[in-house]
Amino acid sequence: MDEGESAAQQNADDLPPTHSEVVGMALLSELQPAIATAIVCLRGKPQKRVEDLFYFYACDHINTAVDGFIILRRDHRIDGARLLVRPALETMLRLMAVCAKPHLVYRVLFDEAGEHDKWIGAVAKRHDEPYTPVIDRDEWRKFKATCASQFGADKLMDAPFSAYDAAAAIGAEAYYDSRYRAYCQYTHGALEAVSGNLDEPIDPEDSRVMLTSAMTALDVLVDMGADCPNIESFRARFLAIVKEAPDELERQ
Repeated sequence: MDEGESAAQQNADDLPPTHSEVVGMALLSELQPAIATAIVCLRGKPQKRVEDLFYFYACDHINTAVDGFIILRRDHRIDGARLLVRPALETMLRLMAVCAKPHLVYRVLFDEAGEHDKWIGAVAKRHDEPYTPVIDRDEWRKFKATCASQFGADKLMDAPFSAYDAAAAIGAEAYYDSRYRAYCQYTHGALEAVSGNLDEPIDPEDSRVMLTSAMTALDVLVDMGADCPNIESFRARFLAIVKEAPDELERQ
């Protein structure tokens, strides 16, 4: 691709600098370094609650997605940046669910254990290697005992925990049905999405979903003890943005 073709592609993927988009991306670009600083502040510190490590790594994952999103958007890679939205969104839903109901961290990890078994267990079987399911290991028994001690054994469910379950736990089913389902279309390569037919309604939501994910992560890290002098300002600016409908966007 020569320089002319590259410039044409950049223009085709660019979005106009509408007020809501400029304000939202400006705040997102400030939140990400604050999240990164908070992560450094907490890294290596002893965690008092069984869910604290989940909080830390979930926020770290959101930060990674947000960081990549910002870099791609600055380079006008709108479609590439969009592929980072669902990882941040799904992590945010689980994070919010566990924050609201900490005992759900057990179901989050039970679900992950099952997926791990499907993956590694299948590989072991093909190679005729011994494999012990995660929930039959000593480490899992210790984790379950810790959860039972902290939350009560009656709250521990050996059941999967989907993104929808996370949304339902915090009363965010409508958000799941609108945003999460929309971004699944891009993650799974649905023809309607990859052909650009969904761009018009989805383009204005990319930065807003990432902004919500980032603000959630920073709030959790501050609650864990990280220092963020600008947190109240960030919260006020975030609320001002999300309470207003975004400007319509048309790709140039």
